[in-house]
Amino acid sequence: MEKEMAHLGHIEHWIFDLDNTLYPAENNLFSQVDSRMGKFISHRFDVPLAAAKKLQKQYFRTYGTTLRGLMTEHAIPPQDFLTYVHDIDFDILQEDNSLNAALHGLKGEKIIYTNASRDYALKVLKKIGLEGVFKNIFDIHSAEFRPKPDPAGYHKMVRDFGINPQKAVMVEDIARNLVPASDMGMKTVWVPTDQHWSADGHSSGHINYTVPNLAAWLMAK
Repeated sequence: MEKEMAHLGHIEHWIFDLDNTLYPAENNLFSQVDSRMGKFISHRFDVPLAAAKKLQKQYFRTYGTTLRGLMTEHAIPPQDFLTYVHDIDFDILQEDNSLNAALHGLKGEKIIYTNASRDYALKVLKKIGLEGVFKNIFDIHSAEFRPKPDPAGYHKMVRDFGINPQKAVMVEDIARNLVPASDMGMKTVWVPTDQHWSADGHSSGHINYTVPNLAAWLMAK
């Protein structure tokens, strides 16, 4: 259940997820990454693609990311995986003028928190016209490869960037990733998509705002 709307004028930090949050899930950029994850596992372990995809999803559910599962279960070097799965076509991305204007006008420091790498995030931000808009990027390396929703990453981000959780907002397309943020005292914004994992954990009472149109919601602040 959503909590009552609250005044957000006191917010000092806005923390945004990247994939399927700052560009539409319909662009299917992440589907390219998802496909290459399966191929990586298939090639590395010499198993059929169907078996590789099953293992990929099992690790995602258990560890938060496929990479974390591969590191934990098989000691896979993270950079090998990240380099392979992020070798994709970014040209399908487009700028969203309304969202970009809303982000430019948003008061407070803006941060990216992503389970991907910094290099990947920078490529995405450049393609969607948001290069230089965010003061910091907290990526999977910054989190010491402990992905969302592992609370350790959230606490490290807060320490690294001097964030007061009581004066911060986190925006995410995967509902379960907002649980640690809410537990720390942040306001939380869920941007639902039609991806089946987007709604995981959406009914556990930790979401302040459900926002189908992020640009319109930000413009109204």
